Amino acid sequence: MKKEIEETVRIWQRDNRIRNLSEESLESYDACAKDFLRYFSAHGIWKFRQLTEEVIKDYTFSQLQRNCSARTVNNRLKALRRVCHYYESELKPGFNIPQITLQREEMTCRKPLTDEEVCKIAANFSPDNPDSVLVAFVLDTGARSKSVRNVRMEDLDFDRGIITLRVTKNRDVLRIPMSMKLSELLRQYVRINKIKEGYLFRCTDKETMFTRSTVYKLVKRYLNHCGVDKSGVHLFRYTFGKIMIENNCNAMLLQKWLGHRTMEETKKYVRLYSDELKTVCEQVTPLAQYGKILKKLSSECLL
Repeated sequence: MKKEIEETVRIWQRDNRIRNLSEESLESYDACAKDFLRYFSAHGIWKFRQLTEEVIKDYTFSQLQRNCSARTVNNRLKALRRVCHYYESELKPGFNIPQITLQREEMTCRKPLTDEEVCKIAANFSPDNPDSVLVAFVLDTGARSKSVRNVRMEDLDFDRGIITLRVTKNRDVLRIPMSMKLSELLRQYVRINKIKEGYLFRCTDKETMFTRSTVYKLVKRYLNHCGVDKSGVHLFRYTFGKIMIENNCNAMLLQKWLGHRTMEETKKYVRLYSDELKTVCEQVTPLAQYGKILKKLSSECLL
């Protein structure tokens, strides 16, 4: 097989599709594979036996010379490692997988919306403006773009105040509460647009749900309208997590709400917004200056 690595990547991605991986994962793998295959091709590396630890180090170094972030480099190395494991398990048992060392990633603080920006955005919410309703939904639920795009009318339980997210990253059905403000906004929105069934947010043909790029464009358009120079749908998920933490939300509740399977995923939000946690330290910790323990102790000492 002349281009063994390239052919293995092809059938690996075929099997990934058969396993029904998300489109986001497939697109990410495609992008990563395109990069390392280009490098290998330029250096005459076609077969797995040519993949040595030194070759992997040279590839990693070439990424760093291009000023790729540690996260980007690691994503490509992880994809390559998965291809190697696939080759070893499915095609060549006993293949000695080369060591692939990942880069150290610094914990960088995501830039969520500030309180002032949230106020600007919320001040313009209107059931007559579909863009604003979409933004209100992602802001007040913390849901991912894919989950929001797949919400249908039957997923909204206005009587109980519950939203069902049937399409999630980990494929678990997620049921989250709907605030009274969001419920009121959605009720008016569906009444004005005469939406009785199908997707809540949809294209002009009334049947097709939005694509990921469409949601991104609509959100960006609304933010520009509000004078907020930021973009991205996941921006609202970070903002949601930040506000929940600032309001002393229980970590297990936040984990359940965001649909994280492990607490490790939720802990990222805690680490990212640790500065905000410090501001409430003297109110919530056992020995907090304004907490119930010291208050009680002080009152008992006065007796």
